[in-house]
Amino acid sequence: MSWNGIDAVDKAVSRTKRALFEPFDFWKWIKLAIIILLLGGITSNYGGSGTNYRMGSEDLKNTFPNTGLIPGYIPHDISIEKIYSSGTSFAQYGLLIAAIAGLILLVFFFYYISNVMEFVFVESLVRNEVKFWSSSQRFLGKGFYLMLVRLALGIVFLVLLGIAALPLIPSILERPSDFAWPALLGGVFWIIGVIVVLILLRAIINSLLSLAIPLSIYRKVGILSAFRLIFANFRKSWQEVLVYWFIRFLLGIGIAILSVILFLVVLLVLGIVFLVIDGILYFLFSSVISDPLNWVLLIPFIVMELFLLFGIMLLLSVPFAVFLKYYLLSFLEAWLVGADIPFFDTPAPGPETDLSGSELNV
Repeated sequence: MSWNGIDAVDKAVSRTKRALFEPFDFWKWIKLAIIILLLGGITSNYGGSGTNYRMGSEDLKNTFPNTGLIPGYIPHDISIEKIYSSGTSFAQYGLLIAAIAGLILLVFFFYYISNVMEFVFVESLVRNEVKFWSSSQRFLGKGFYLMLVRLALGIVFLVLLGIAALPLIPSILERPSDFAWPALLGGVFWIIGVIVVLILLRAIINSLLSLAIPLSIYRKVGILSAFRLIFANFRKSWQEVLVYWFIRFLLGIGIAILSVILFLVVLLVLGIVFLVIDGILYFLFSSVISDPLNWVLLIPFIVMELFLLFGIMLLLSVPFAVFLKYYLLSFLEAWLVGADIPFFDTPAPGPETDLSGSELNV
């Protein structure tokens, strides 16, 4: 068995140094940072805020006067005419539905962009040349197919989870006094086990998909065709992939620790600098304006400092993301015969080498 997963580390380090520091190109870093941001930085937690205050029916009556649309409160004299004659505007519900639909479309749009950036990032590192707009336009179709594949996988995993949860439904529907607590507890552990298995399975498939992305570009095939090639080679030499995953896991832990230490140091240094600057500005504003709310004038400066801090953190993350992607590409180059990845640091192929491949669709 070859140790391509270990050998790829040295190549990844060398290529990262040459791409980012030999020579140092600030604008390349900026463009790579934007790609990394669009690739995985646009993730939001849409979490709600809880409260210990519980609203009763009287509170709801006062909040929604003269309406029959009170959750948990159904008046006896409700009628369609009364709803239409009430102060509740159905246009408000239409606006709410439109806002939710717009939010969903926005999430899907950025998810689509992140899938396109998967191809743009690979192309930029392989060529050691970042052409953001031209590469983005080139990979719009491949990014769309990749998004569809990932959405289909997500739906399949949700269906499998739903099927696994079916045996629990009779226990949940029973009255509390009739609960078979041991069976219910066993069902909960069963669901947890299924979720863990599905998470591991999805991680494996996503890793193989990541290996298929460069193959889709340079063999000029669809993402599913590239995935089939990767999976066929995985079946023949799965031990090498296991070594790659193990090394990748260790590298991920090391990079996470190093990045956290680096970010904390930068945050501490910049925090002290920004605090000194804000203190000087506050005293300057206090000497000119006697209003006790003169600290409000600091808000634009604080916002600019936060944006600056975010930009610096994003730039510092560039070498880590570039190294991990070069590690994947270097492993794929050595592991899959005929991957035909035209790295910037490898000699150009001779006229007898055919890199064109055949164009296939997903």
